[in-house]
Amino acid sequence: MSNILTTTSEVFDAYIERSWRSNAERQRNKGAEFVIGKREGVYMWNLEGSHKVIDCGNAGGVHSLGHRNPEVLTELQKALFEDGRDTGLWSVPNLPYLKLQDFLNEVSPSPELNRSVITLCSTLSVDVATMFSLRYTGRKKMVAYRHGYHGHTGFAAQVTGSPEEGIIDHFNLPTEMTKFFETYGDLDELDKLLTDDVAAIIMEPMNYETFVPAPQEYMDGVTKLCKQRGVLFIIDETRTGIGRTGKLWASEHYDLRPDMLVTGKGLSAGLYPVSGLLMKENIYEKCMNEHKFAYISSLGGNEISCVVGKKVLEISSRKDTLDHVNSISKYFVVELEKVCVDYPGLLSTVSNFGCVFTVGIKDMQLSRSLYASLFDNGVLCHSVVEFEPAGVKFLPPIVISETEVDEVIAALRKSIDECTA
Repeated sequence: MSNILTTTSEVFDAYIERSWRSNAERQRNKGAEFVIGKREGVYMWNLEGSHKVIDCGNAGGVHSLGHRNPEVLTELQKALFEDGRDTGLWSVPNLPYLKLQDFLNEVSPSPELNRSVITLCSTLSVDVATMFSLRYTGRKKMVAYRHGYHGHTGFAAQVTGSPEEGIIDHFNLPTEMTKFFETYGDLDELDKLLTDDVAAIIMEPMNYETFVPAPQEYMDGVTKLCKQRGVLFIIDETRTGIGRTGKLWASEHYDLRPDMLVTGKGLSAGLYPVSGLLMKENIYEKCMNEHKFAYISSLGGNEISCVVGKKVLEISSRKDTLDHVNSISKYFVVELEKVCVDYPGLLSTVSNFGCVFTVGIKDMQLSRSLYASLFDNGVLCHSVVEFEPAGVKFLPPIVISETEVDEVIAALRKSIDECTA
């Protein structure tokens, strides 16, 4: 039956009939009915090829180097067709795994993060980080941000408290494991939560719901509290790592020394699943090497994923790549601020963390209308802020050009005019 589906609408109808109905209905209700056909660089076309959008959602950071990045694609093809690789065997050491581990060590944001576990996705990296925290500390609880997001299965689901995206209650998961802090930036709240039964705190270096980066004093305070209480500090850089903020890791902006760091799915370049978890050697030894089968994954750390991940890291850590992120981020902010000036009664401020942007909207309903209108006008945003103050979030590929930024700005202006006509 599926071979006769030729349009986006038909695929959505089929999803609603016999597949993940709520997902299709959610996107349709948001005004972003889209099934990807061709994709290249910052652009995606619908199945019919009749509607082109700039990807400013990036699947949460998967396609930061653009869709089908030529260098990564070439490396993948070489591994498959010239080198004759496949995923290998989990029980047999493989050289690409070791090479990726060594390169992660080389580009780590701090010398203490000199060991890593390679997984298939961010959620699995968070799973491993949580298990290792419980093992290393002998404690049973985690602390996470109520409006954060770290995954949808296993331990990762239990540290995702987002009222919008969290699934703890839906699947009747244990609720006693995680304590959530409600206000990102409130050290007094954390002071009360980081008790002697807490193994670790996991958080992003920016507020997931608003994309506003953490203040330096907040990160300093979290670090100090963790050291005082014997709590491990896990930084989740799924969205902020691998060049996104103008440094290879957002942690470098703070001179942050976490105990573990989630690199996230951006290592995959959207071409082959891979993520990673960096950690200190003492944690790695206690958790990985004091049990013969401490962490087994049939495909985690396989040869193909490690070849792809290393190439992504090589590209993302280049000086010219990071210089471009810094220059294009400044250009994007200036252009967004011009729009805010021209629509003072509708838009408020622009915040950014490198190539991460949020435009404040003075009305929640307008932000949702803008999301749909932007899609119609050729821009697929990441999302809208789900609490006040409202906003629209942009997470474009870090390889976006000034010309492509101009297209986003033109679409934003046109969408505001249409929504307020």
